[in-house]
Amino acid sequence: MGDERARGVDSLLKQLWLGLSAYRLFPGSVEHEGFVAAVARIDAAARAALASGPVDVEVRGDRFLWERVELEDDAHLHKLALVLFERRIERVTVVAVPDVHDLDRLYALLSRDADDLDAEGGAGQVLRGEGVGSVELSRVGPAPVEGADHAATDVEPAAGGTPAALVEPLTPELMLEDLRGAPGDQAETLLIRLREMLDDPSLATGGAIEVHSSVHGFVAELPPDIRRALVELLVDRVRVDPVAERLLSTMSNAELTRALVDLGREGRRDPTELALELARAGVRPLDIVDLTAALASGWEEAGTIIAGLEQLGIDAAAVDEGAPASSVTEAIADYLGATESEDARAIQAALAHGEDQRRTEAISALGDYLVLEADLDRTGAALDLWAEELRQALRARDVQMVGSLATAVREALPESAEARRELFEAYVRHGLQPELVTDLVEAEADEGAAVVADLLAPFDDLGVEILLDLLADEEDRARRARLLGVARRTVHDRVSRVTARLSDPRWYVVRNAVILLGASGRPEVLPQIEAQVRHAAPAVRREVATALVGAGGVEAVPALGRLASGEDQEIRLQAVSALGTLVGPEATDALVEVVRSSDDRTLRLRAIEELARRPDGAGRLRELASRASRPRLPWGLRRRARSLAKEGAAA
Repeated sequence: MGDERARGVDSLLKQLWLGLSAYRLFPGSVEHEGFVAAVARIDAAARAALASGPVDVEVRGDRFLWERVELEDDAHLHKLALVLFERRIERVTVVAVPDVHDLDRLYALLSRDADDLDAEGGAGQVLRGEGVGSVELSRVGPAPVEGADHAATDVEPAAGGTPAALVEPLTPELMLEDLRGAPGDQAETLLIRLREMLDDPSLATGGAIEVHSSVHGFVAELPPDIRRALVELLVDRVRVDPVAERLLSTMSNAELTRALVDLGREGRRDPTELALELARAGVRPLDIVDLTAALASGWEEAGTIIAGLEQLGIDAAAVDEGAPASSVTEAIADYLGATESEDARAIQAALAHGEDQRRTEAISALGDYLVLEADLDRTGAALDLWAEELRQALRARDVQMVGSLATAVREALPESAEARRELFEAYVRHGLQPELVTDLVEAEADEGAAVVADLLAPFDDLGVEILLDLLADEEDRARRARLLGVARRTVHDRVSRVTARLSDPRWYVVRNAVILLGASGRPEVLPQIEAQVRHAAPAVRREVATALVGAGGVEAVPALGRLASGEDQEIRLQAVSALGTLVGPEATDALVEVVRSSDDRTLRLRAIEELARRPDGAGRLRELASRASRPRLPWGLRRRARSLAKEGAAA
């Protein structure tokens, strides 16, 4: 029962985090499908978790404790815990299933600044004032929740005194008393004193949360030089000293980032490397590196650290530090900055790791966001995540997922808006990377499973153009043949990008376009194909007759007749041979016309031979062999026609 109960609590907290991410993507728009789906998931998770009583958890920095045990080491839980802790919330109790009203109020509160909440009496009082009764927030729970299956740890006064008495010495004035030496030496002494306090046995059963909160305030109030030295010491020892990890956990992401950048300004340490060390040690998620790099490069507005610029292709380090805030900065401050990119990353996590239903809902949420977002820079940030998910679906050869991703974005970015159409094309190309598409084509050839055309089909003309680009650049003959084979299966209703290649200065690109137009089965491209009979490259001209047959069938007869009367003998012969492949009286009549009117004996003989192969050819040959035929054929041609007509009759 314990393990099952813990999994239920864990699941509820994760769903609350994903719900917050969806809410911040659609602030105040609780009717949108993405948030509605999140509310439904929270409802299911809450009902399961509350089946055996209220859920009562404690917040310790970026960790949750339930029944005195730390919950699963999970990025979603860490992020939710930090959001709560940074708003001075140290205990969360869910006593009933929260409805959309309760979640709207809860998430609006968690999107506010901690100082604003404190000015109104704290997060718990604000939430109660909004009429929310299903979720309770508090700094320190004074007693177990009625009906809960456990008592919250470390919330009762300890035998040795009240929590306030235990932490009274934890003030800068008292702790810094008698400190001597350089800031590094003073930091060493402070760490010893803090360790003695935190190791006090009386805190094993009471007051730890209050001490945790007090340490947070104490570190923030230290003189700058001593605070920098202490933070540097804690980072260096975080892997080997549990107290160092415990002290760092009292700092919010923003506070820790600023402390690391302060160290960098003195030139002693690289703040990004220090942040990376914390991430490697598992003390903070990798996001701390993004934040530190952004702040170190000066990307901050109104107290908000703007991370995630690299997702928009911006090199923050290359920006003129003296320049005023750019439109890009203003555009992403709310979305990428204030939320530290967590909202989009949460959707990405749901796409990558969720069940089929959750993945579908996450795609829908992404589409909703793109519809709502008018700013193209912020749209680009979300599409960058979409492109990565698209690449994963392509590698897995998941036709359904690729189609769902393409549909969600195409519907959200209507073709009528030129800038948004160009944005869509840019990110499709970002997802359909040449190396990835080539690998898919090679795997298809090796395994014999024709799937690449289906994977590219949702991208319409753009999928064809990407194949054409690969064909144009591919030097290996065998690989070109495989690419051309995939392209043949892709172009049927998507010829606009192919016809555009007919003006390419490279003859082999034009040849490929002619071949693919022939494979399209679209009679409307016959004029464009026929025009290539005047191309300077013989390799292009040789493909024209066959392509006409493929594109137009019997409708290509007039064009083939014109080719049969042209100046190039090789093309004339190919046109007659192509007419021989077509069924119906139109093709037969065209062959008869060649025999009667051409002045090329070789061509007339080829037409006679093609007539002989046709079901209705024997009768037409006898007409041509007759002396009464007008115009009357030369004796040699009449003889050949008569001979082949007899053979056909005998057969």
